[in-house]
Amino acid sequence: MAGRIKNKIKNNLVNNLINVTTRDYVYLLVSRRIGSFLPPEMQEIYDKFEQIRIISTDSYFMHYSLYPFLRSKNDDDILEAARRFCDEYMAGERYQTLKTLTTLDDELSLVYSIALTKYIVGRIRGMIDLGGGKLSGISGRSGLSGLSGIAEVEIEELLDGAVKEAECVTKNAEEIRELMGGKSAGREAGTFQKILNLAKQMMFVEELKHIVRMSRKMMDFVPKATRIAKVKGKTGDELSGYMLTKQVERALPRELALPEELFTRKLTSDGFLSREKLKVSEGAYYVLIDKSGSMVGEKTVWARSVAMAIYRMSKTKKRKYFLRFFDTKVHPKLPITEAREIVDAILKVQSNGGTDITNAIGTAIDDLEEKFSEYTNTIVIITDGEDFVEDLSKELRKVRANLISVMIQGYNETLKAISDHYVRAELSEKGGEKLLKLVEQ
Repeated sequence: MAGRIKNKIKNNLVNNLINVTTRDYVYLLVSRRIGSFLPPEMQEIYDKFEQIRIISTDSYFMHYSLYPFLRSKNDDDILEAARRFCDEYMAGERYQTLKTLTTLDDELSLVYSIALTKYIVGRIRGMIDLGGGKLSGISGRSGLSGLSGIAEVEIEELLDGAVKEAECVTKNAEEIRELMGGKSAGREAGTFQKILNLAKQMMFVEELKHIVRMSRKMMDFVPKATRIAKVKGKTGDELSGYMLTKQVERALPRELALPEELFTRKLTSDGFLSREKLKVSEGAYYVLIDKSGSMVGEKTVWARSVAMAIYRMSKTKKRKYFLRFFDTKVHPKLPITEAREIVDAILKVQSNGGTDITNAIGTAIDDLEEKFSEYTNTIVIITDGEDFVEDLSKELRKVRANLISVMIQGYNETLKAISDHYVRAELSEKGGEKLLKLVEQ
């Protein structure tokens, strides 16, 4: 075959970077980390092809390092072809743009290298399958450890496709991570894998992509700082001032140490000096999203984007946040409260089934009654359902919950009757901004 490279397998292949090499422990550690995120069928190929491991690990450090330096030549022909490709790629605008995201960012650099590796291994696996499980020309010291017999143009095409996919997945991952709370979110166990999976899905699921993009835009409407309502009382986290009390157990220590005559006088007159505390009066945001079959397309994109923005607002206002979806039942069995699970559910829960608004609001009331009935809570329900809603006014007052009902392209008189605010949704960023201002109040 014309243009075919004669691979010179060495006992110790060297990578294409000078500032970090295969002899460094950190290089080997990253190589193993990349492999650990591959499916078992891909790990087998990754472990057997040394050049793939080097190309993958080099890609991590190319994007993570402040100033990665390529060596001038590599004696292995496959790696030399990869070096020349990287030399041209690193001089281009695509690399420089992506590097603003990945420099000194372990997570995004790892996302990039994993996505690149999956693409390369997937293509190599396809070539092996075409050859009946043993592709002619792919061989090496231990069966499948070398990539001899692959044309230089094929290597360049392979790397070009891998880089394009890795760039896309990395940008998606950055957007999803931002929704989860930024860099600190990815450090939680299990979060990185969720980010990786969702970033890949975004390439193929258009609705998911729209939810992420609109959610990011709505974040601009979330206030960076806001007033947190507090009330004075006997208990709380902050000192408000001082007050008089007849309750001896609440008196300041120095009041209890007064001479007996003065102590008795205070007890029988105005009372003792005690501390007055401030307690946050704001309770939870409880968001209910209709996932019935009619809530597809722009309806669910808008509803879920708003839910994500309310979550970010809850962080600003230091309020608890609960998320649930509903059709004829409420999903899941327990409210979703953690950032990674909130984003995962918002992006992945499918719309299908019927609608039972009464059951959804009743479930939220039950959840709030357990721990938050002493606070002022806000229930936000987003639906297009026109079913009959029972009068839950007393139950809502019992848990001090304001009900904001958001109706999408419909009208529900019985829901409006029990709502503190009944809003006809505008399925736009402007409509989202209006709702967020109402929720903040």
